[in-house]
Amino acid sequence: MASIILTILGAGLLVPYIILRSKKNLLPGILLKILISALFLLTTLTAAFGHSTWEPIFYNKWLIFGVVAGQIMGLLGDFWLDMKDMYAQHHDVFVFAGFTSFLIGHLFFIVGIFATYSLGPVALPVALGAGAVLGALALLTEKAMKLNYGKFRAIAVGYTAVFGAAIAVALQGYLVTKSTQSLVMTIGLVLFFLSDLVLSGTFFGQGKKRPVDYALNYLLYYGGQFVVALSLLSL
Repeated sequence: MASIILTILGAGLLVPYIILRSKKNLLPGILLKILISALFLLTTLTAAFGHSTWEPIFYNKWLIFGVVAGQIMGLLGDFWLDMKDMYAQHHDVFVFAGFTSFLIGHLFFIVGIFATYSLGPVALPVALGAGAVLGALALLTEKAMKLNYGKFRAIAVGYTAVFGAAIAVALQGYLVTKSTQSLVMTIGLVLFFLSDLVLSGTFFGQGKKRPVDYALNYLLYYGGQFVVALSLLSL
């Protein structure tokens, strides 16, 4: 119940956050965003530890570790990317830090799933292949999507590849084990990926920095984060 309440609270705070960001109120917006990010982390913890018995915790400790660590890195990624707007002189450093934090977060998701579920010998090659394909698509469709990664091309493509592998691993977790947790986590990661498609336009595109673009990105991103957190209710 606590995790559901926290999710509803986080959803409610999204509205004033989007309004603040659209009006360029950077510091109040950043503080509110940190609060929302903390809420999805608390949702993860309450979903993991809110069971009537501690037995699921001991059996799924690696999955819990992977999701919690991944979301901590997501929280850090949020922080770094917002800092780029407040300290323009360090813009590039904060962008690299943000992308790197999110990349490491998805690696934690991958480790948590692999360490928890028996996915078979082909799971890793499939995940690596899916990641390579998605990374290649990000690179090859750059011009077609009217994007310009510039100096961030390598980290953007690398991040996309790791993210693609994370989605592939979560999906295999469901297909192999029929685990509800894996299915819900896959849905959350897909929402997160859709937010990144929108974010790529606001970061690297032209004419895609409208309030509606930012609002859609935030809705998809936090929707994905809270769904990933709630997946632990199925342990």
